[in-house]
Amino acid sequence: MCNDQIIITNALNTQKHLTSLYNTAAGECCHNPLRSAMMELLRDEHEIQNDIFTGMSSRGWYPVQQATNQAVNQAIQELNGQN
Repeated sequence: MCNDQIIITNALNTQKHLTSLYNTAAGECCHNPLRSAMMELLRDEHEIQNDIFTGMSSRGWYPVQQATNQAVNQAIQELNGQN
């Protein structure tokens, strides 16, 4: 693993941790303006996480397998409780 890959992997892991923390904080806020601010931060952190993931994937550092349409539809049905 090259230095750039190690650095960007650490960045992705940090973003995953941050989104988890912001998610918990937003879910436990009882003050609506603070909750809204946490939700905005959570959305921003998810966008950063996606940018990092996309960069890693494009370099072949985070390979993903494409799901078939059948697998996607099955997952949707399961999540909707229709299976």
